[in-house]
Amino acid sequence: MSARRTRHGAGVLAVGVVLLVLAFVVPENRVLLLNAFLAYGALVVGLDLLVGDLRMMPAGHAAFFGAGGYATVLLYQKAGLPLPVAGVLAVLIVGLLAALIGLPAVGRSAGFSFAIITFAFGELLIQLIANVPGFFGGSSGLTIDWGVGSDMPFDFSVYRYFTLWLVVVLVVVMLVVVLVRNSHLGLRMKAVRADENGTRGLGFNPTTYKGIAFVLASMLAGLVGVLWAPMNGFISPDTLGVNQSILLLGMLIIGGVGRITGALVGVALLVTLPALFDMDPVLRTVLVGGLLAVVALLQPSGIVGGLATLWTRLRRPKNPPPADGPVDATLEPAGAGR
Repeated sequence: MSARRTRHGAGVLAVGVVLLVLAFVVPENRVLLLNAFLAYGALVVGLDLLVGDLRMMPAGHAAFFGAGGYATVLLYQKAGLPLPVAGVLAVLIVGLLAALIGLPAVGRSAGFSFAIITFAFGELLIQLIANVPGFFGGSSGLTIDWGVGSDMPFDFSVYRYFTLWLVVVLVVVMLVVVLVRNSHLGLRMKAVRADENGTRGLGFNPTTYKGIAFVLASMLAGLVGVLWAPMNGFISPDTLGVNQSILLLGMLIIGGVGRITGALVGVALLVTLPALFDMDPVLRTVLVGGLLAVVALLQPSGIVGGLATLWTRLRRPKNPPPADGPVDATLEPAGAGR
């Protein structure tokens, strides 16, 4: 397990180096697109802890992303805290919210109850924001002016400055997922996924491990929200909506559940490509639905899972030797020489 963890960790760091180079060389008119890829990549990779490792399908994951953004803005502008301190506290607040709703939710991960509870949480936050406009900004959201000046490092624009931080966040999220999956916690999560009732007979409570994964994935989403709000200069209820949550699930399922590369491929297909080709939002919705249908019918393991299966088949020898080893053709037939 240690060798595998080291190998996967080295792969994550290599991806981080490539993304760091892109942060310096990508044209200015593509910086926002790269930022969107990095942010959604971190969101979907973190979400895969629930979907890939435990088969839990949250319908309100974007709520924790939005909650991280709102908490950051409120702590910075209304409480007067420095932005880094506000960000750290925002992630902790998201973790607390996840723990509060996680206790009743994770025990019902079989069926639709878990999805409904997480969906209801997101809708509750949206209604709270809409009905307390004096504090949360209502349907228009909140703007944030974090006092950035012209002293950006390396003569960077504001958005490219956030690119560096988003690269760090994505690498951190990927490393967390790798470490969890290659730990005793990850092994027990996989055991819960395979046979939840059987794990109780082994002496540990599956609800505990589902709860840990739920809180961890939610905090990772909140961490992305901490950067998303100041980068865009505002945060609105649309960030928390069910449409965002469904989009995140769609990216993961299309790319390939249970694989970091699958999550990133899904984000590239549904975020990067539509933006590169200036695709109409309606057409993007059609693209998401069409790809989901094709993947569900033809390749349930997703694009990356399908490619991995194909690669395994191509590497398999066409005429494998018999189980007892190759036959020596020089042996004389029985009775020869008599």
